[in-house]
Amino acid sequence: MASRSPSLKDSVKGPLDSAPDAGSLSGGNAPFLEGMFEDWKADPSSVSEQWQSYFIEVENEKKPSVQVKRAGGQKTFTLGEEGALNFDVSAWEKQNSVSQMISAYRTYGHKWAHINPISSSPDLGDDLSLARFNLSESDLDTSFATDGVLPYDTASLRDIVAALKKTYVGTIGVQYRDLPTGVERRWLKTRMESIHNKPTYSKEQKLRFYDGLYRAAAFENFLHKKYMGMKRFSVEGGDSLIPMLQTLIDLAGDHGVADIVLGMAHRGRLNVLTNIMGKPLEEMIAAFENTLEVEGDAGGSDVKYHFGRSADVLTEKGHQLHLSLLNNPSHLEAINPVVEGSVRAKQRRFETDGEKKVFPLLIHGDSAFCGQGIVPETLNLAELDGYHTGGTVHIVINNRLGYTAEPHEVFSGEYCTDIARMLQVPIFHVNGDDVEACVHVMELAMAWRQAFQRDVVIDLVCYRKYGHNEGDDPTFTQPVEYVDIKRHPTPADIYKKETLEKDERISEADIDGVERTYVEALQNAYDMVKKKGVRVRPDVFAGVWEDFSNIAEKEPATAISQSVLNAVAESITNWEGGFTPHPKIKKLMEQRQAMLRGEENLNWGAGEVTAYASLLNEGYSLRLTGQDVQRGTFAHRHISMVDYENGRRMIPIAALASGGARAEVHNSSLSELAVLGFEYGYTLADPKTLTIWEAQFGDFSNGAQIIIDQFLSSSETKWNRYSGLVMLLPHGYEGQGPEHSSARPERYLQLCAENNMTIANVTTPAQMFHLLRRQMLRTIRRPLIVLTPKSLLRHPKAVSPAKDLVNGGFEEVIADNKISSKNIKRVVLCTGREYYDLVAAMEKQERTDVALIRLEQLYPLPLKKIQKILSKAPKKAEVCWVQEEPRNQGYWTYLLDNLVPHLGVPVRYIGRDAAASPAVGSPKRHAQEQQAIVDAVFD
Repeated sequence: MASRSPSLKDSVKGPLDSAPDAGSLSGGNAPFLEGMFEDWKADPSSVSEQWQSYFIEVENEKKPSVQVKRAGGQKTFTLGEEGALNFDVSAWEKQNSVSQMISAYRTYGHKWAHINPISSSPDLGDDLSLARFNLSESDLDTSFATDGVLPYDTASLRDIVAALKKTYVGTIGVQYRDLPTGVERRWLKTRMESIHNKPTYSKEQKLRFYDGLYRAAAFENFLHKKYMGMKRFSVEGGDSLIPMLQTLIDLAGDHGVADIVLGMAHRGRLNVLTNIMGKPLEEMIAAFENTLEVEGDAGGSDVKYHFGRSADVLTEKGHQLHLSLLNNPSHLEAINPVVEGSVRAKQRRFETDGEKKVFPLLIHGDSAFCGQGIVPETLNLAELDGYHTGGTVHIVINNRLGYTAEPHEVFSGEYCTDIARMLQVPIFHVNGDDVEACVHVMELAMAWRQAFQRDVVIDLVCYRKYGHNEGDDPTFTQPVEYVDIKRHPTPADIYKKETLEKDERISEADIDGVERTYVEALQNAYDMVKKKGVRVRPDVFAGVWEDFSNIAEKEPATAISQSVLNAVAESITNWEGGFTPHPKIKKLMEQRQAMLRGEENLNWGAGEVTAYASLLNEGYSLRLTGQDVQRGTFAHRHISMVDYENGRRMIPIAALASGGARAEVHNSSLSELAVLGFEYGYTLADPKTLTIWEAQFGDFSNGAQIIIDQFLSSSETKWNRYSGLVMLLPHGYEGQGPEHSSARPERYLQLCAENNMTIANVTTPAQMFHLLRRQMLRTIRRPLIVLTPKSLLRHPKAVSPAKDLVNGGFEEVIADNKISSKNIKRVVLCTGREYYDLVAAMEKQERTDVALIRLEQLYPLPLKKIQKILSKAPKKAEVCWVQEEPRNQGYWTYLLDNLVPHLGVPVRYIGRDAAASPAVGSPKRHAQEQQAIVDAVFD
């Protein structure tokens, strides 16, 4: 059922969850029953199952119907023919007004909740006043139906109003009335209203909350005094985050959760690392002292508030959980999809129970949450088949400042969390000074996530004690507000004074014990670091990574046996369960099968899909995503097929999977940034899955540049984290314009250093086959960027015999057989599609004085192999580099630094002139430019 805006009728569905007997229906419920009855007639699913059954019986005249009659000018309410219940019309109109007021509190109460800790409680004003609902103080002692606000059917208006204020306009404001189903609304409403959003906690729980608050504050105070002015992005003001996370971990253990993956930016990160993730205090202090040593000089190269950590923790009840706080760059919300991808990979280990065993937790900043485009992109993945992770718990540390910008300068909505309303999930706004309220909404959030497997958002409204960092002066831009912040007590002081000291169960010694224990731990850690420093071992190759290393070894054999090739050929047309392929695809698959049997040469699709099938057969999983990957943007792949009669999908080669391997092929949302981040995150948690993202056109990958720059190319150097992600980027100049020609190879080559990734532009299906298999069979995981073809997918020359899959391996450089001929006057180095244009011209002109060398791998550059090949050419031969991209793009500037200086001979550039745009939009002009390049080669 499509969702609709909350109405008065919605407020009735909660308390009337079970259809009553006719005798229990009161006159005050008449308007609501009529409304529900009309709703049911329009859409039976809009009311509960009990009410559906009741109204069916009403329709069949088995139960008295509800109707309003007017007789002799007097309005009465009559319940069928079992007798009339007479009311003054004002009685049920008053009830109607009360119910409208209850609905208003539920729907709009969050607007008047006291959620800002450095301002007084807002005046309810006229919108929630009695007069607004045609009520007055004279009605306060009159009894009305409670609509579930209180645990009894009727109560005085005074008690109803008091309950509503406690629940909806206290230190918690809740947006939940646009949840899409009545079940979800009732579930949440019942849990909040039954205790008026004010749980009762034991002495032990309260001391634990205080312990979290005190640790948060004491940790920051200690660092502030010892290392004044050094950046740490203090959590102060949002201290309640720590007891909230402690509570989440305890509840996760109770719910049977095995693993939590966290993502967060800078604010409070060091505090979370020490007080939640268990990073030893001495390690953190040594980082500030610059005396932290890492074995093997593998400490990474990044600032301390970007690093993550993995840890096994025990909950209060003895449950063991694994926590992972992922490394995060300064690009704030960029970690979001990375976390989701990592969670998805981990969930796959638990099969069907995975979404309850592993869940994502994202901690956001307020301005970034509403301002960064990657946030809605990632939220949009939440309910998609290929990306669903069973619900994310979001916490927004809302200090109401974005560096120096105030809320009205950074978002247009009412709340910074408005973007999350797209998912129709609960959004809790909570006062960061009320730790018990913060813990309570965390309890609700955790229970919601496990019950409904959907996202939930907590807006932790707080303040920032210092500037954006500790070296920044916030009084430059918020002088008035920081007067209030400076004299505002900490959440720990507030809780101690207003709650703990008033609780007879808690003694001064209890409180002192919490404080003394942590202060001593801080001082002892500091003394130890000063005395002897700290040395740690990097946590890199453990767990699912234990079979891998960062040491390059001999290249693996990538050829497959003839029997495996035969099995792949057989699987291509193995339609299980009466599957009916599209007639055209059926013909294509039969042709592909003939190729694999050696009856004709392999095209690109056949070589690529065979690589996937053979890896599945060896126990490696496949995850292939992108906007059109199931058939392929250019309809060459068809790895996932659609039944021509009923639309059912199947992946024929999945039948070859062994050892628990699986094949996932998902068309993605129209996103590059979030989707690529998701796939990168997947590779962090599952190095034994060939994880591939394909751009619709290679040019579109520029939308994912943050992930490429901040994670893919540099995570090994910065954080000792490895990824085997493969990016397939369709590339080639065919006159399709600026945005459909270049995958911008120059950008990737500029990022290459320290063997951080592989860049390839291969020219045959067999090369693609061996390259993909090499990526998985290696014991090292680094990204692979492949500039894949478009026109070559069906080019008659871009083919390979099937025997090339059972022989040989990947060739980084392919030399012309006539390179050593004395007739050679020019040696041309090139890559990719350009090779076939040159071959065609060479054959047409019957030239034997030009030799072509194909660079199939651009990085790491196979320099020694190139030098060896060139040494065979006549010394008088001219050496040229030919490319289809403009001179300032493509490969030329990279080769000028990395190849030309090592050849000992001049290298001439042949290609397009430098240009601001990657390509022209006119097919005619493109053809002219391309012909000029070919003519220059053979001039």
